[in-house]
Amino acid sequence: MDQLNYATLKNYESFTSINEMDQAVRGFLYKCKSSLSDGALKVLHFLWRYSVKVVGVSFAKYDTIATGVSVSRRTVIRAVKALEEMNFIKKIPTARMNGKQGVNLYVIQPFEQIDSLLQPVSPQDVTATVTPNKAENKQSSLCEKNHLNRMNVKKINQHHNQPIDLPKQAQTDEKLKPNPSMTEQQPNAAIHSVPWHQLDTSFLPNYVHKDFIQAAKAFFPVNMIHKLWTRIHLAFNKINPETPLDNLMETILFDFKQTVFKYKSGKIHSTFEGYFYKVVYSRLQVIQKQENRDNWYKQLLAGFDD
Repeated sequence: MDQLNYATLKNYESFTSINEMDQAVRGFLYKCKSSLSDGALKVLHFLWRYSVKVVGVSFAKYDTIATGVSVSRRTVIRAVKALEEMNFIKKIPTARMNGKQGVNLYVIQPFEQIDSLLQPVSPQDVTATVTPNKAENKQSSLCEKNHLNRMNVKKINQHHNQPIDLPKQAQTDEKLKPNPSMTEQQPNAAIHSVPWHQLDTSFLPNYVHKDFIQAAKAFFPVNMIHKLWTRIHLAFNKINPETPLDNLMETILFDFKQTVFKYKSGKIHSTFEGYFYKVVYSRLQVIQKQENRDNWYKQLLAGFDD
């Protein structure tokens, strides 16, 4: 059995980069996920997270893995065996300095990459859709109806300078609108009559970071600034890195400015909000992997000291 040291780990390194390993794991999950139990999936994700310092290689006791993914020790043993039988994980026993058996190394094996599995389909291979997407049409219909119900008929007529035939429901809603002279008796109507762009950033909640407000206020009204901030929080809570969000603001602001530049350059064809969320989510994943790498290295050094 090999002794556990850095040279041994490097000797078993199975990928040249983290991205190459990620592509292999995703390809394996794409083809074989349905054959894995929940416990095996949890164990695989644990080994994947801790195989970044030496790419593709990790080591841990069964009990450590069981605690890390909240399953039993027996489940971990079965999961490792299943992944070995599928030839995706190779288990390497090691020895301690005193000659006794040490922890196992787990080496992720190369697999067909996800990019090669998800080949784009040419237009000639796609049969024209005959049956309309009822859910999509229904959603569009509802959105259109809600939009018409909220229309201000007078403003639309002034803008287009032509009469507009509205559905009966919209006409009924127009008749039910309060007279402007009644605003004092109906303060809610006064609030809704003020468009978002007329509100300055002092109206935003205190939890929206001031540095983000400062960067975003030149481009977006306060409602969009708030929406973007909630997307940042959503990505942060999903990844849940150890570093506090306040300490990541410099990186978040850099990604925001880069997204603005790409959007202004016409390089983003989706919504700004959706694209920015993906950028932040990917960035936080990289940060978490770096944290795991650092923690793993500390554990490795602590093991050598023992």
